[in-house]
Amino acid sequence: MKKILFTFVMLLVGMTSFAQQGATWVGLNVNYGMHSDYKNFGLGAKVQYEFVDNWRAEVAGNYFFEKDNVSMWDANLNLHYLIHAGSLTIYPLAGFTLLGTSVDLGPLGSHSDSDFGFNVGAGIEFPISSGIKLNIEGKYQYVNDWDRPVISAGLAFAL
Repeated sequence: MKKILFTFVMLLVGMTSFAQQGATWVGLNVNYGMHSDYKNFGLGAKVQYEFVDNWRAEVAGNYFFEKDNVSMWDANLNLHYLIHAGSLTIYPLAGFTLLGTSVDLGPLGSHSDSDFGFNVGAGIEFPISSGIKLNIEGKYQYVNDWDRPVISAGLAFAL
């Protein structure tokens, strides 16, 4: 498992290291993950890099607070196709996720696991100023035993 996590982290680092030109943004998100058996809020951070006109790579990580005896974290590598509509930007997204879960089993202890999966969704961005944008995003995370939609809202800042 450590080798899988190491490989995923190296992929994420490599994705951001090739950023030499184009628009780069860093941001923070508030997230809400929904599942029929559990729902939890989370906080996250992201780095985005537009490597070709209308194409952007995003590396993001989130921590979801414990609720209903379940806490989670995820690391994501997503690709966005940017559709500019006046001052708004709309984007479909697709990517990969590594989702870690911890379930508190009460007197029986706890169980932790991590699984790879993929993301599909869309988002919209609103510029607040030339260096700040607000985004709202919805995606579905397909992960073995932990499939769920996640919505997020956040701010990103130009570097």
